Amino acid sequence: MARFVTDSQIHGHSLAFSLYFRSRTLPLLHFFLLLLVAFTSIAQKRVQKQAQKEFEAANRTLQFNPEQALKEFREIIILDSTFAPAYMRIGQLLERDLTQKGKAINFYEKAVELDSTEIAFKNLYEILGKHYLAQGVYSKAVRFFQGYLKFPGTYLPHQKNIQRYLSQCIYAQKVLAVNADSTSRFFLPSPINGNDFQSYPVLTADLKTLIFTRFRGDEDLFVSQKEETGWSVPRSLSQIINTDKNEGTCSISADGNTLVFTACHRPDGLGSCDLYISKRIGQTWQMPQNLGPIINSQNWESQPGLSADGRTLFFSSDRPLGVGGKDIWVSQLDTSGEWTSPQNLGKTVNTAFDEISPFIHSNNESLFFASDGREGMGGFDVYLSKLTGTHWSVPVNLGYPLNDFADQQGFYIAPDCRQAFYSYKYKLSDKEDGITAGSKICYTQLPDTLAALCPRTFVLKGKVLDAEIRKPLKATLTIHNQRISSFPLSVYATNDSTGKCVVIFPNRADAFVLVESSGYYPKILRVDSATITENKEMEIALVRFHSDKSEVLKNVLFVPGSAELEAASSGELDRLVYFLEKNKSVKLIIEGHTDDLGDSKYNEQLSLERAKKVVHYLMMNGVDSKRLRAEGFGYRKPLIHNKSEEARRLNRRVSWRIIE
Repeated sequence: MARFVTDSQIHGHSLAFSLYFRSRTLPLLHFFLLLLVAFTSIAQKRVQKQAQKEFEAANRTLQFNPEQALKEFREIIILDSTFAPAYMRIGQLLERDLTQKGKAINFYEKAVELDSTEIAFKNLYEILGKHYLAQGVYSKAVRFFQGYLKFPGTYLPHQKNIQRYLSQCIYAQKVLAVNADSTSRFFLPSPINGNDFQSYPVLTADLKTLIFTRFRGDEDLFVSQKEETGWSVPRSLSQIINTDKNEGTCSISADGNTLVFTACHRPDGLGSCDLYISKRIGQTWQMPQNLGPIINSQNWESQPGLSADGRTLFFSSDRPLGVGGKDIWVSQLDTSGEWTSPQNLGKTVNTAFDEISPFIHSNNESLFFASDGREGMGGFDVYLSKLTGTHWSVPVNLGYPLNDFADQQGFYIAPDCRQAFYSYKYKLSDKEDGITAGSKICYTQLPDTLAALCPRTFVLKGKVLDAEIRKPLKATLTIHNQRISSFPLSVYATNDSTGKCVVIFPNRADAFVLVESSGYYPKILRVDSATITENKEMEIALVRFHSDKSEVLKNVLFVPGSAELEAASSGELDRLVYFLEKNKSVKLIIEGHTDDLGDSKYNEQLSLERAKKVVHYLMMNGVDSKRLRAEGFGYRKPLIHNKSEEARRLNRRVSWRIIE
């Protein structure tokens, strides 16, 4: 035994000698086990020393030959499987290669597993945390983000970023711990999702035309039509719009005739990406026009959200004077047809991070957008903010499973607030040949809880015609609330050549449509959901005004037996005021008529008093008295013979007649 110890000392291991003397009372087997540990420790130290030496050499190789360095780092972990820095280097080199990128995570994870205190591995915790957050593996992501925050000396803004990721993980875990909503999504069929990258769907209000962005080396806009058998095979929207550069993330008006889209690096561009507008005449898109320096800046403008009537434009931009990152801005068309200077939606909607892909619902009050700066499930979640007066509400997360760990963005919500189309971006999807990303267009039915946050609207399809010769008219249709005012809820126009129009009508009883065309007497339409549903295309006939032209003032009602106007008459009379304001040279005779019942003199006086009451209403609302004259005809000018109560009802009327 003494000679064995001496041999050990010859090998320079004095620890074994001391162990021998301390273990005299120990069983012989225990002594040999301790001696084996001692020899193993010495061998490991020698291996580590050799691994460190080869690691330094591999680092020098890395400067001029990364492929060779990768081989050398792999040899190091064969030599010493516990040498953590080599795992880190292998991961870094694999991450440079798209075909190997997916394998880098395993080496990063091994490095921090072997040495959890090495500050040089700090950024690995962030990489690993982001990876697992993007995969929806929240428990692992939490562990790595918390590990990152344990290291000292983090740059404060970056620390806030990590804390944001951590809070998203914790929020997601809480959401997943409760029963999920029954909402489910599915990808649109292959004619639409026939490529790895398609995104940002928008539709016309009738849900018959779908336009989206597709990547084929560069981004282009594609269109598909809803047919009885499904969606048609997508085709390029227009050679006028698509070029060999990037065009995408568009928005379209309800009638499908106004398109705003993003185009990048064009010769007439003002920044990296600008917003352009194109009008469709017939079936042909016109040459796109840059929206100019009021909308576009030297920065990035993209992802437009056009209101249904094409008069309000939301978009995302990283221009100066924002809240931070990419913000949502809004501009309006003024009375001269020019866009106003964009306004930032402020800190209620925007955060220090990114807010993108705004979509304003056809009710003009529900704004959907994507953000990565709020409490959510990770990546870009979709939120809803509502406009009340001039203030936007605190955004509401649309919830799981509509939102999850992937990016959800580019929402389109149908007028009925029940159907939603959006793009779902897969991030960091591991495969044998590396990490891939793709984007598909999804469809889902919104649950009652979400639909309740988005007041529905109705789609009115119509055709405006001349009442006599039946030719299509170029007309304007404005939605008003209660009374005609200078601030309509929305404004639409007919197609110049066909007279057809698509109008989004709000779900409220006091709203109406004012239809106008130059040289024609305006018409008020009061419609309800049943009318709109039953009539696929409503015919709207306008009467051209000229001398001696007469028209009955419908819905002008009087208290029976008197000349007192009922309150319900104001809408029709406001239309007449509006018409006279627009046509300053027109003079009118207001004529009162009765049926044939009762005393003729009494009826003539009653009809005159009713005509005077209408004249008085017009004068009180700004019409010059010199343009008006009242006459009463009693029952001397019936529309039809007074043979029935219905005929007499029609003959009891007030009408107007143009005299100049």
